[in-house]
Amino acid sequence: MTIQSDPFPVGPADAAAATLLSRRALLRGTGILAGSVGAGAILAACAQAGVPSWTFATAIPASTSTAPDASADAMPSMVPAASPSAMPGAAGSPAPVTGAHDPSPASFASPPPFHPASSTPVAFDLTSNDGPDEAILISASPATTYQSMNFGRQVPAPTLRITEGETVHFTLTNRGQMPHSIDFHAAQTAWSKNYQEIAPGASSAFDWTASYPGVFMYHCGAAPVLMHMADGMYGAIIVDPKGGRPTAREYLLVQSEFYGSGGEYAKMLNNPPDFVVFNGQANRYKTTPLAATAGELVRIYIVNAGPNSSSAFHVIGALFSNVEAEGYPANRMGMHQTINVPPGDGALVELRFAEPGTYPFVTHRFSDASKGALGLFKVS
Repeated sequence: MTIQSDPFPVGPADAAAATLLSRRALLRGTGILAGSVGAGAILAACAQAGVPSWTFATAIPASTSTAPDASADAMPSMVPAASPSAMPGAAGSPAPVTGAHDPSPASFASPPPFHPASSTPVAFDLTSNDGPDEAILISASPATTYQSMNFGRQVPAPTLRITEGETVHFTLTNRGQMPHSIDFHAAQTAWSKNYQEIAPGASSAFDWTASYPGVFMYHCGAAPVLMHMADGMYGAIIVDPKGGRPTAREYLLVQSEFYGSGGEYAKMLNNPPDFVVFNGQANRYKTTPLAATAGELVRIYIVNAGPNSSSAFHVIGALFSNVEAEGYPANRMGMHQTINVPPGDGALVELRFAEPGTYPFVTHRFSDASKGALGLFKVS
């Protein structure tokens, strides 16, 4: 089978969060607590929260099941409703750039479905990109763009899903203007052999085998690594155990940070992020919540691409019935309210929503949640 990159991009967030002193204050400030959980209440967001410009179905259905005989639910077509107005950003935010594109595909939160292990290598082909054509919309309100570097012209990069024991045949083609490279956290291979920088216009290929099931990240390792990662060169890898997992509604959330307008290395070294987001855009799932049904098993794959902040992932109004650090089945733990995912790491959580309603998900590091790391589950 062949997995190829898809062309898409992202958007930044807002740094003014000093007055949000509690969870309730944060939720009021982002329009979630307005006396009602109806659409009008959710849409009543303050200017710093940011509201995606695109529209799609009331909620996003997830892929279902990693069991061998199950397939993913179909995703609705999602098309930008209109380009955002050219609103000035908050103090210090870059001005909107004409031609900026959305981050990853609208269906990004639904990972590819499970497939049984194959003896035929899985082909995973990526392009690395940078330059003036790679501006992404990291916040829709205020409209804020970011000069990204990326894989596959999207942030986060295309998701690789394979099964324990499978071999990946990987090819990277550098279509950018500077050197780039790759680092697969799920692979065991010499850095000096396969993770070296590739010059613009060149390609590199190698094979690696997934020896451990889990939730991993991959990223560019070209110098300075911090800048290449903060500018958008990261993606997720899901390695399923050989027998798959029980049927569940599945989602993938990649937390990451944006600094300034892109390429600002000193700011990445010394300053807090301006935006912290899930799946490439601030507050992306606030007006377009992720769908679930009360009582069903929901499985969330979490990757923290960082590059600097830990994620304290939490779903308000729910408890995790199962947590697997690294997404590794042998690391299975019981009930958790919040899980810590350090930069460069992954995790798997499972939960069942007790009743219909709206459930926010955040990083419980609320200085980061107030910068865009907030979304909603809509449970029917």
